[in-house]
Amino acid sequence: MPCCGCWWNGRQRHRPPEKNAGNPRNKCALQPGHSLMDWIRLGNSGKDLTGVGGRLRPVSPVELAAHNTQKDAWLAIRGRVYNITHYLPYHPGGPEELMRGAGIDATELFNKVHAWVNYDSLLAKCLVGPLRYDVPDAEELFDTASIKSDRLQPSKAQELVRKSMENIANCITPVRKKITAKSEENVKGSPPSKIMQSLIMSSDLPVSISRRAAFSPLKSEKTKDAPPQLRFDWIQTSAKITLSIYTGALSNPGGCASLNDGVLLIEIVTNGWLRTVKLIPEERLKEPLQLRVYSESGKIEVIALKEESKVWKNCGTTSFSVPVHFQTPRSMKCRVMHTAPVSHDTTLLVLAPCAGPVLVPLGHHVRVHATIDDTECVRSYTPIGDHWDSFGSELSALKLAVKRYEAGVMSTHLTALRPGDALTVSGPYGNMELQKLKQVKTALFIAAGTGITPMLGLLRFVLSRTNPKCERIHLLFFNKTEKDIIFREKFEELRLQDERFNVVHVLSNEPSWEGHRGRISTEILKEVIDKETNSEYYIACLCGPTEFTHTGVDLLKKCGLNEDRIHAFIG
Repeated sequence: MPCCGCWWNGRQRHRPPEKNAGNPRNKCALQPGHSLMDWIRLGNSGKDLTGVGGRLRPVSPVELAAHNTQKDAWLAIRGRVYNITHYLPYHPGGPEELMRGAGIDATELFNKVHAWVNYDSLLAKCLVGPLRYDVPDAEELFDTASIKSDRLQPSKAQELVRKSMENIANCITPVRKKITAKSEENVKGSPPSKIMQSLIMSSDLPVSISRRAAFSPLKSEKTKDAPPQLRFDWIQTSAKITLSIYTGALSNPGGCASLNDGVLLIEIVTNGWLRTVKLIPEERLKEPLQLRVYSESGKIEVIALKEESKVWKNCGTTSFSVPVHFQTPRSMKCRVMHTAPVSHDTTLLVLAPCAGPVLVPLGHHVRVHATIDDTECVRSYTPIGDHWDSFGSELSALKLAVKRYEAGVMSTHLTALRPGDALTVSGPYGNMELQKLKQVKTALFIAAGTGITPMLGLLRFVLSRTNPKCERIHLLFFNKTEKDIIFREKFEELRLQDERFNVVHVLSNEPSWEGHRGRISTEILKEVIDKETNSEYYIACLCGPTEFTHTGVDLLKKCGLNEDRIHAFIG
């Protein structure tokens, strides 16, 4: 079972003697890089250890029982369900000992072996949710009935998250004073101990100092059809603060963040609604800001640097706007940060919005505006997101793959840009809803040329989902010649890493090509289309030149797909 209490402030912690227990721990040699500190670092790396996108949700005994293998192991301790899959190689007693509790309520087993262990701190980042025999409604889970729009109160789920994060801190150094949920000190925030401050200042360990969770205003009479309330929490180190805003599962959020006269403004767009979060920080923040999104859970993280390295008592004053319809896409000035070749005729443009970082929802695009020879030119591009280039995710930038056409005025202009050049971008545009993918187990992506760009984020999304897990993902990628295939190496890496992913390249002008040749046709489509195509478990997405897209939709229908199982990207 989990074992974390071996070391406490650098000293060995003694456990109570057990009668007739022999040596229940049976510690085994761990592989290099699998110590307790390595486990803490993994938990602080941002990796989703829950397997469900980090969003707390109730788990029934039936669902718990389904996760009972070393590749997918959950267990319950004292009413809480944890995904222990990633922790198995870190367990001092070996994976086999821990697997005794997989798929069941392991409280009794845990109490016999490790009753003194602070399991809640050790497995805080693995928490899936409470073990429930009856699924509560949203009002019970988040306690929204008792929330008033003029006062911010923590929900039950957020209180659980707060306590878990504080326990992580307590696992490193004990707190001096017990904090109760009802105390005024808890609401306003209290400073950590000097020992804690010393640890934070020296090692920059992510420690939660959050003492409350906030809610956006309740729906007014004019916004009864508005989206669910935003939920808000925060953590900090001595150098930075991270705000977590929860928009709702599969809400496919987009947004932007900016610092204006010391005030942090965060605009969030979900399903046609715009909401603004305003934070007047306790002390000054500085740029650059960073944005991260977790598409499945709908969480947005805003990371801001502190002007002075210290631990804050509170994050500041937070307010939320009433939801309004997002009718006019925003226009923003950008600067070219980097350019890099993707293929012989395609260039990657890395753009930094001047006002602050921007997130475009999955499957949505932006429009690039340029005045060329006194003529206003506009062209649509879908940002490719991270994972598909060598610049990483720390830039919080817009990354556009631009194919140059000899007679293309806009593409020739864009591929000639250099770092420092200015560009105007507007957006977001699109109607892709992740709810369409909620139950999908088989996905078919069909793309031609740079029409692959909307598929990249969706491809990563369906491969990363665990509830339900997508069982098969096909990619049909049409190009003229072999050298026209962009991101080919990335697709090959992905295919080797995940056996669920199948990529088929189809070339129309490569005589020596031994693979599929020609243009989109029913014969090629039928090779990858499953028999059960019209259930909620199947979807086909396609994008490319207008003629290609319309032809593809007609062919998919001839192959038996209903229109509601087809999503065509047309910019």
